[in-house]
Amino acid sequence: MPDSTIDPAPLYPPTVRPPDGGLPFFAYVPALIANPIRVVPESVYNEPVVPYRFLATNIAWVTAPELIEQVLLKETDCFVKSPLERRVLGPTLGNGLLTASGETWRWQRKIAAPLFRHADVLSYVPAMTAAAESQLAKWRAAGRSGRFTTDVELDMRATTFEVIATTILAGCNAAEAQSIQHADSQYMGRVTWEMAAAVLKLPGWMWYPNKVAMRNAARDLRAAVLALVARRRGEMAGDGPAPDDILTRLIAARDPDTGAPMDDTTIVDNLATFLEAGHQTTAQALTWTFYLLARAPAWQDRVRAEIVSACGDEPVGAQHIAALPVTMRVLKETMRLYPPVPAMVRHAAEDVMLGEQRIAKGTLVVIPVFAVHRHRTRWQDSNRFDPDRFLPEREAAMHRAQYLPFGFGPRTCLGMPFATIEGVAILATLLRHARVVWDGRHLPEPLSQVTLRPKGGMPLQLELL
Repeated sequence: MPDSTIDPAPLYPPTVRPPDGGLPFFAYVPALIANPIRVVPESVYNEPVVPYRFLATNIAWVTAPELIEQVLLKETDCFVKSPLERRVLGPTLGNGLLTASGETWRWQRKIAAPLFRHADVLSYVPAMTAAAESQLAKWRAAGRSGRFTTDVELDMRATTFEVIATTILAGCNAAEAQSIQHADSQYMGRVTWEMAAAVLKLPGWMWYPNKVAMRNAARDLRAAVLALVARRRGEMAGDGPAPDDILTRLIAARDPDTGAPMDDTTIVDNLATFLEAGHQTTAQALTWTFYLLARAPAWQDRVRAEIVSACGDEPVGAQHIAALPVTMRVLKETMRLYPPVPAMVRHAAEDVMLGEQRIAKGTLVVIPVFAVHRHRTRWQDSNRFDPDRFLPEREAAMHRAQYLPFGFGPRTCLGMPFATIEGVAILATLLRHARVVWDGRHLPEPLSQVTLRPKGGMPLQLELL
């Protein structure tokens, strides 16, 4: 269907205006702490590689798909996981799948990969739908009539955590869930300070604002997850059946080559990774999707019509996911404009050529996904909301490293099927029973705090149907 029949007024939702050039020191650090996207210069949205030097650190922003493919797939021995990423995420995620390297990463990937097979993920759809129905019940229980305002970001974080609590951490009680969510929020809400400390190469012992609060939050999160692991081991050793969730499967899993299990520390590392990847990222993708549909009511009506046609009066089930292509296209376009993880970093292990640019050993190689997804040489009218970019024939023509909501190459996010199916199931359940309306004023700034969040939350108006 032509764009004009869907969107008479093209939608250009909020973005971040890039600086004209590389920022000087006195401007770079405050911008990095406030919002790392603000330090990415205008040229990154037009050029394949943009070099930059900050104090003693060489940085290269890489956006050309063929060069991203070189970094993330073809020459992974030259472009390794960055010490910066380990410093920023290590306190919460330890040495799990997201932060580990080499044989440690390969061993964990082998054990964890079978837990996220597409068919197994589809078996979790009832839990995803139930979490969305629970959120609908909360909206209805508020006793509101007509149109009311809610912070959709908070609602989606609660909804996706409920999915996690039933698929990854079944048996997690309300107090434990609240403790984990609070600790995660406290750490990630301050994480740009750790990014700045890493870029400035401050020694680990040096104080900087929010450091103590972040360390306490990381300790609390890991302690809460470790307590769940200990309790589950006890349940698995008992007479009754343990819950059949990813935690149980992770404890029971064995390396296919050696038969070795994961120890408790490694299990905590990976559960914390799944919590962050499976909770915050999907919550933010859903939050931005609701915002875009509030701003583009014709698309919202089309999505709702598809849901009603495909699902009828039945709860959204695994059999319906493939029958919701418009809903899927809207979710994909949302993750293009607002990628859940807005940047990836690597470290040049040796001198290497990227296209025509020489990259020196030790360079911090940044793949700014937010800019890649809005790159003017790859995306026509790149800042416009247009789900039909992902019509099958148009998506097939894209370079495979042009669209990176889940990364690329051997380290592509294991949870991609889980997050995609979860997003469609929750959207379908909620939009069938609720209309989301923009207030005409809220223009949230995309804020990078490992995940891409709306600055100031996402207050939107709802009408229950």
